[in-house]
Amino acid sequence: MEKITLDAELRGVGRHPIRELRDTARVPAVIYGAGVEAKPISVNAKELQKALHQAGSGLLMLQVTGDSPLNVLPREVQRHPVKHNVLHVDFQAVSMTEKLRLHVPIIPVGDAPAMKLNGDLVLVRNLDAVEIECLPADIPNHLVADLTKLQSEDDEVLAGDLAVPNGVKVLTAHDHVIFSLTLSRAGTLEETEEGATTAEPEVVIKGKAAKEGAEEGSEKK
Repeated sequence: MEKITLDAELRGVGRHPIRELRDTARVPAVIYGAGVEAKPISVNAKELQKALHQAGSGLLMLQVTGDSPLNVLPREVQRHPVKHNVLHVDFQAVSMTEKLRLHVPIIPVGDAPAMKLNGDLVLVRNLDAVEIECLPADIPNHLVADLTKLQSEDDEVLAGDLAVPNGVKVLTAHDHVIFSLTLSRAGTLEETEEGATTAEPEVVIKGKAAKEGAEEGSEKK
């Protein structure tokens, strides 16, 4: 796996220094973890965005000015609620010989055959990420869910169905549903209307039979 390097600088703390950082297109951050004293740092906003896009939930090489490079994970990324740009990020320094627990995103691949057979079916995502355990060097950017397993409306893709690389253990319950299928609102309404249409003639027939029976009984009297 290609190493992704991100340069960083030590920064001051407080509102004014942080505002000044953002005015110069830098993002405040913190580094902590294995054998590292917690430090406030800053990184270039564009370089950070690029590194996060490439690494996903995986490893980065963080180079703080004047220090040795560190293997880190982006543990908490705060974004603007509207603009979605990064406001702050926590980096955790890790030991390459100790296993970690973290969440990685799930990426769907393929098409669900059941959706081709029934245009009223829609795909439902029940989980965005699963928890895994592995060494830092084995952290995948994502895990793959194969949608071709959805052959019928009742089929599901479970956590146990995910494609998992060597050295990675999925901690999320294997029977946890990742993807499933359901009828769209239009399909549900159509089924309801069909059921109602089918039921109405039965009521009419029963009513007519009852009326005829009552008339026959009246004539006999």
